[in-house]
Amino acid sequence: MDIDWSKQHCGVKKAPFNEVIKLMPDLIPILESFPDDHLNFTWDIKVHMLMPRQYPCIPHWHCDNIPRENGIQRFEKSNPEFPMYLWISGAPLTQFRNGYIQPKKWVKFNQLDEHRGTAADDFCWRCFIRATDKNIYAPCDIPGYDFQRRHSQVYLDEDTYQW
Repeated sequence: MDIDWSKQHCGVKKAPFNEVIKLMPDLIPILESFPDDHLNFTWDIKVHMLMPRQYPCIPHWHCDNIPRENGIQRFEKSNPEFPMYLWISGAPLTQFRNGYIQPKKWVKFNQLDEHRGTAADDFCWRCFIRATDKNIYAPCDIPGYDFQRRHSQVYLDEDTYQW
């Protein structure tokens, strides 16, 4: 299943499953392969256009969705018994402590699994999908909330990046 990522918008944020299907129907074949109950998860999708040496995500070791209080991560308040899943369309790959994930495969992980982004080697498009159990955080329920992502940030290595 080949999706032209250049034809997609930037993704969705804090979305329930019905909003993902409504906003990004081209992803239905990917989402049909999801190994858990779609409705029990909050969905975040990012589509990036990358240049060499750009990172689509945090390039240092980190954990996802750790609760914060006054800007401080509170690891003791995380819920590692509830799953998260990750799917990427291709390079650049995401690296976990036990190795790199394979593109186009769902990877189960939890809030305490450290990982980091790697830099693009070429000009490319990349899609990232993360499904987070609603017990970790629920979809946004603010009336009128816009689930469509309007931008996707990239990270740069200031020592090697050239324009």
